[in-house]
Amino acid sequence: MSANNRSSFTGPDDSDQEDWDLEILQALVSPSTAEDAALACAAAWMNFVGADRVSVAVFDSTTSCIVAHGQREDSHLTIYVGRETAGFAMLMRPERLYSKGGPCSIEDPNLILCWPEHFSVVLVNVDEATVDEERIELIQDLSRKLLSRWTTPITSFANPEHMEAMAEFAAGAGHEINNPLGSIIGQTQLLLKREDRADHRQALETIGAQAWRIRDMIGDTMLFARPPQPEFSQCGLVGITKKIVSNLNATFGRIITVTASHEDILAFGDQAQLSTLIAHLIRNACEAVQNLEGGGHVTVEIRREASYAASVSVTDNGPEIPVEIRRHLFDPFYSGRQAGRGLGFGLCHCWQIVRMHNGILTQETLDTGNRFIAVLPIDTEANSAKPS
Repeated sequence: MSANNRSSFTGPDDSDQEDWDLEILQALVSPSTAEDAALACAAAWMNFVGADRVSVAVFDSTTSCIVAHGQREDSHLTIYVGRETAGFAMLMRPERLYSKGGPCSIEDPNLILCWPEHFSVVLVNVDEATVDEERIELIQDLSRKLLSRWTTPITSFANPEHMEAMAEFAAGAGHEINNPLGSIIGQTQLLLKREDRADHRQALETIGAQAWRIRDMIGDTMLFARPPQPEFSQCGLVGITKKIVSNLNATFGRIITVTASHEDILAFGDQAQLSTLIAHLIRNACEAVQNLEGGGHVTVEIRREASYAASVSVTDNGPEIPVEIRRHLFDPFYSGRQAGRGLGFGLCHCWQIVRMHNGILTQETLDTGNRFIAVLPIDTEANSAKPS
């Protein structure tokens, strides 16, 4: 993941501490831009990480990386905002989770402060001694004020509560529609056996074909509402991706390239579901650029992010996804493309798959295209046994 903007904030002398704190709070109350808000956020963390300077990489409206310089050059914080990211925090070792009341007494230099109702913070190389209840309260309070006003819509996350409500609706509606639809299909087939007139047969065949089309759509609806539980095993992400790309390059004219940080990265998941996820993200990108003047291109990057997670990112050089479409990217029954392309369940299925694998799926709008990123847990022991 690369930053769109980088800024830095240098801390004040001790004599200016009171004015500096006031300035932070004012900035938190009314930041004029995402970058200004990030600077204020950096200032709020200055004392916490024990550094004399903090750099902020603004990835998007909901994610920043704060890197401390000076006393602890290797320290950094990564902020993930929203309840939907709790799964990502969980896959980063549940035994590292810390509550609002203070950290557990375990020896681990990589701490996670997890408040699912607000955000999760990953602290790397921070002394346990610096993480006390008072500072956690301060960080939570300042961050809530900041993030509630940080509204630039650049990255899209699926909303779990909304998706679960839609799934319940889809399950009920699918069941109610399927019953009468079965009767329509059955009666149409029965009438076809008795009908000799060509024009009547053609009309009945049209009715039957459209009824089967509706049944297929209901099948997609039910798959979204009640997806099969994954059967977990070792899955080579690089191997899966290269096989998919080989097939899609034959269809779209070799516009896809693949890069990987390792020869292969073993995820712990359902191979069929992960194949569906990766294939859909890549196909989506290919369709977005296939008619692009000057030539479209899609890049797939598989990276081992740490010992516990891997990312599969799919980047295209297509047109920017409009804001009004980004708001509904992961919604079922919504498609930003022309009519006749189905019910718009593709990204919903992707989100469901990632969710069932305790990962996170996001979309980023870049200066020259779009990127979808799926972060997934990996088989830690198997990957540590493989050469880098």
